[in-house]
Amino acid sequence: MKKVSAIAAAIFSTLAVGTAAAAEADFHGYMRAGFGANADGGSQYCYGNGGPTTFGHAVGRLGDECDNYAELALNVNKVWESSEGGSFNIHTLAAYGTYEDGGLDGRGNSFQAIGTDPDSPWNGERASFREAWADYTMADGKRLWAGERYYGRKDVHIMDFYYVNNSGAGIGLENIDLGFAKFHMAAVQHKWKNPLLDVDKKTPLEGTQVYSTANSIDLRLTGIETNDKGSLELLLLAAKPSHTDVQKNAIDNGIGNSGDYSLDKTGFFFTAEHTQGFDLGFNKAVLQYATEGYAWAGFVGNHTGDSYNMGGPGGDNQEGRESVRFIDWGVIEADKWNLGYSFVYAQLLDDGNGNSDGKALSVVLRPGYKWSETMSTIVEMGYHQDEYPWADKQDLTKFTIAQQWQAGSNFWARPAIRVFASSYSGDKAVDDNDLMFGAQVEAWW
Repeated sequence: MKKVSAIAAAIFSTLAVGTAAAAEADFHGYMRAGFGANADGGSQYCYGNGGPTTFGHAVGRLGDECDNYAELALNVNKVWESSEGGSFNIHTLAAYGTYEDGGLDGRGNSFQAIGTDPDSPWNGERASFREAWADYTMADGKRLWAGERYYGRKDVHIMDFYYVNNSGAGIGLENIDLGFAKFHMAAVQHKWKNPLLDVDKKTPLEGTQVYSTANSIDLRLTGIETNDKGSLELLLLAAKPSHTDVQKNAIDNGIGNSGDYSLDKTGFFFTAEHTQGFDLGFNKAVLQYATEGYAWAGFVGNHTGDSYNMGGPGGDNQEGRESVRFIDWGVIEADKWNLGYSFVYAQLLDDGNGNSDGKALSVVLRPGYKWSETMSTIVEMGYHQDEYPWADKQDLTKFTIAQQWQAGSNFWARPAIRVFASSYSGDKAVDDNDLMFGAQVEAWW
């Protein structure tokens, strides 16, 4: 009873010190759901959901999404305000989605319960608690935060391609005013299962510790004015793996594979992004350079930054890996039409074996014609080509047409209800999986 009284007293004293706050709840989120079919019979096949392409949906996501997915965020702002003008805020986000199997539609048509069996329509969902963090926003705009969050993500929407995504558990300080720019710094930790270790659950903890970590430092300069309606952002990630003694021994001895491994190298990931606004929209030009554990994701991977890859491109573990990538994307919005576009070119400078002949290219165009405020016809055309040191050059072409009803005429207007048909061709086109059709809803709020 004394313990309960002490807690109550502490709560009362804390509230008494600060200014009484009227907490503000904020519910927002994202979702997509739908169905698809194969013109040759059977289920819809998608090339960007676990399929053979890279850069997310390398030929565009329209008509190529075989999953149901949602993110539900609940934030409570100003849960406590200080007399100095600052406030504490709490952020949470849960997500769920259907399992996909090699690009095939795994949605099922029954109640989608949470489970681990991707073959059962009754256990076809996966769930994740993506965000749980709090911040103290100060009167001068600086923000101190800690917890697990989506941190500073950057994406090309029409590809569902995150070219920066240093999300995870960490701590940081944002919005430090330097005059010419805002400075942000954070430390974020990533954890993954070490594939080199055999697990014997009867051995002590040191021998069963199969998880390695990579502790990353995230430094950013934002809002650097370059020209009229133009600004520059600079970002640097640095990470180094952290292993137990048992893991180090396994790495040194090449357990689980053969060869000489050096997986403790510090990797760097640099991004320079220029945003140019103009009367009809905006354009973003991005240059990225990645080394060591960032090199594979920085070459053709998605969600660059949210993990530190122990293996190199092609599955090797040699050191000295490097890659470079250029991205240009944007949106043009006119009275009767709009256009989303993206261009990605990536070059593998070194795969760890001295090979530098890895290349990848992606071009996606999504023009739309507005029949009214709520109805439009959209077309998405995509082309992807890749060439690796360990594989021949291959390509994929997609053409999708969709009739859309949306909440407004803007390119970003959602919810949007669509009926679509998609056609695929090229080396990566799978036999009897070249024509798909279906319907989908996509929404954010």
